[in-house]
Amino acid sequence: MTMNNGEIPKELLEELSNSEKKLKNLYEKRDYFNEEAKVHREMRDDLNRKKGQLLDELAEYRMKKQELATRIKNAKAKRDTYNQKARQLMGLGRKAAPEDGGPVENVFSLELELKKLEERYVINPVSDLRKERDMVNRIEYLTRRIKELKKEMGPDDGEREEINTDSVEEEIKGYRELADREHGKVESLYREMKDLDERLKEHYYPTLDHLRSESDKRHEEYLKIRKQADSYHRKAVELKERVLQLRSERNRLVNEAEEIILDQNRKVRERLDDEVALDDAADRAVELLLKNKKVEL
Repeated sequence: MTMNNGEIPKELLEELSNSEKKLKNLYEKRDYFNEEAKVHREMRDDLNRKKGQLLDELAEYRMKKQELATRIKNAKAKRDTYNQKARQLMGLGRKAAPEDGGPVENVFSLELELKKLEERYVINPVSDLRKERDMVNRIEYLTRRIKELKKEMGPDDGEREEINTDSVEEEIKGYRELADREHGKVESLYREMKDLDERLKEHYYPTLDHLRSESDKRHEEYLKIRKQADSYHRKAVELKERVLQLRSERNRLVNEAEEIILDQNRKVRERLDDEVALDDAADRAVELLLKNKKVEL
């Protein structure tokens, strides 16, 4: 780099001009990719919001499924109980005998026995006092034992309906009808759960998978474009340092040139002042000569 006294090198000015143009171009590219990244980020965030809303709806659906499963379980339990009562009334309900070989006790068979004894005691009273006392004792035992067994039954058993008729056949029929009613509930609830599963399978799960996939794509694209923006930013920062150095050097040279010009102007003014003083002195000398006076320079 060569330069004359007070002159800014052409090479420096050219490098500074080119660097400033390049720096502006880097900033423009950085800003462009930042805007592109912002678009993908907003699209990703929108997809994530939709995904969150869908997950909330899915949580509600799962709660509905749990509720349906509980209702199905309860309806099945009632259906099975009514069928068991009907079978026991028909003499088909049998349980394994206890280890001591004694009779098996359950609330259904005891209720049936109690009902028959009470009818017999009222309709056909016995004349034998011992037999009557045995019958009364048996009735009292059955009443007490039924209460004990009902306490041992689960909470759902207390909600089941009981059939009170004068005919065992009618009682069996009543329990069968109750069992059919509960079975109808089970089938209806199963259909409702199936419809729920179909909606989940056909709409919610595919939509959720799509949202997750698109969100991941937008996030990856956002990271990719943001990486490009960061690369241009780093290059701009590095070039900015060089531009500042060139500007500082240019300003230094400009200041030096200004000092040189000011110094030259000062010297010129000083010479001009000396020339004016000499001219004044010469004029005075001529004037003195003309007046025949002594001239002193």
